[in-house]
Amino acid sequence: MVVLSYMLSKGTDTWLEPITPEEAAQFFHTYLTQKEYRMNIDFSDGQGKRLRKFDQKKIADLISQMPMTKWSGSAKDGIVSFEKGIFEFKLEPSYEENEIFYKWTQEVAEYRLHAYFERKASKIVLNYFT
Repeated sequence: MVVLSYMLSKGTDTWLEPITPEEAAQFFHTYLTQKEYRMNIDFSDGQGKRLRKFDQKKIADLISQMPMTKWSGSAKDGIVSFEKGIFEFKLEPSYEENEIFYKWTQEVAEYRLHAYFERKASKIVLNYFT
């Protein structure tokens, strides 16, 4: 969802343009480290702690492995592609469809990110008290 948020951050007219892991790396890293609770949730293991300091290649490699490979591998109808370092959604909505699709996708991405971190944070709190 963070990669999708990066794509959405480019705006309505360009959000569906293909991206590379290197392009998304700074946004991805900033998103996960700008709030302490996000950093403590997603960058808490050994690998994550090493990624707290921005390293474009390492972050891009992480993004390539997951989520880009996972997204493209799960799309049986070929809507999502990650080939030769290029990640893209193979969609060509009309202008009107794009406006609606962008807004819906943005709402879903925001909700999913919020729900993910909320769920992870509550598990940490529960583990702390048990």
